[in-house]
Amino acid sequence: MATDLLVAPRPTAAPRASRTSRRFTSGARLTAGIVLAILFLIPVLWMVTGAFKDTTSVTASPPQLLPHTWHPGNFADAITSIDFWTYLRNSAVVTVVTVIGTLLACVPAAYAFAVLQWRAKAPVFGVVLFSMMLPFPAIMVPWYLIFKQLGMIGTLAPLLLPPFAAQFVTPAFSSALAIFLLRQFLQQIPGEIVEAAKVDGAGSFRILVQILMPLARPVLVTITIMTALSSWTAFVGPLIFLNDASLDTLSLGLQQYQSHHFTAYNLLLAASTLFIIPVLAVFLAGQRYFTAGATQGAVK
Repeated sequence: MATDLLVAPRPTAAPRASRTSRRFTSGARLTAGIVLAILFLIPVLWMVTGAFKDTTSVTASPPQLLPHTWHPGNFADAITSIDFWTYLRNSAVVTVVTVIGTLLACVPAAYAFAVLQWRAKAPVFGVVLFSMMLPFPAIMVPWYLIFKQLGMIGTLAPLLLPPFAAQFVTPAFSSALAIFLLRQFLQQIPGEIVEAAKVDGAGSFRILVQILMPLARPVLVTITIMTALSSWTAFVGPLIFLNDASLDTLSLGLQQYQSHHFTAYNLLLAASTLFIIPVLAVFLAGQRYFTAGATQGAVK
């Protein structure tokens, strides 16, 4: 009888069922992720493979995913068919200047909203958040009239100046999302760190540059990638403000090539492939920071 009392009870089926349920859920999520990734990659794969096809293969019916004969010379033809290097230079200048201007403007703004104490901070931050909901067409006409009065239409100035100067005039010109992400991250940093720096005699600029910015590296990389992608692929802004072909960006150059050579889809796909290579390189270089920064900056 004592032996019967020492017999361990049989394990219930609940833990086993729970493990099975978790495995099924994980498998379903993984399957759904793979299916979505394939669906998103199909247009990219079609563009890349189409860049190596001839003109008839691109429009063949039924569609051919892989070319029967590879034509790597399409890339050289695409570069020589448009003023590719001029467009590339203009896009690079606009993108680099926009990223620098956005960081110089949004970083101090986020620091003011997250760390400093001043009157009307909450209402002003509400205006910044409201500006996130303003579509570009809502400010497109006033923006054009302002730069027309300044005599800057037809130059790169309307694309280069707003990231630096206009962000301090109205939130409509600022990267409100960048301010929001960085402000949310800075608020997660313990206030004792800032107070200890103040006790040691550090001013606001030193606290921001030497203490907070190194900690906020993931969010800064996220903002850099988001701003670079947005600026590199911008189309409406350059279309409105530029009227000189020598100042066109790559997005405008591809559109003009399509309008003049609408049947040479293989060359258009080759130029489009070259167009996304810098974007892909920037994203892959900062991918781990981008994921961490987007998560840390959006959750408080």
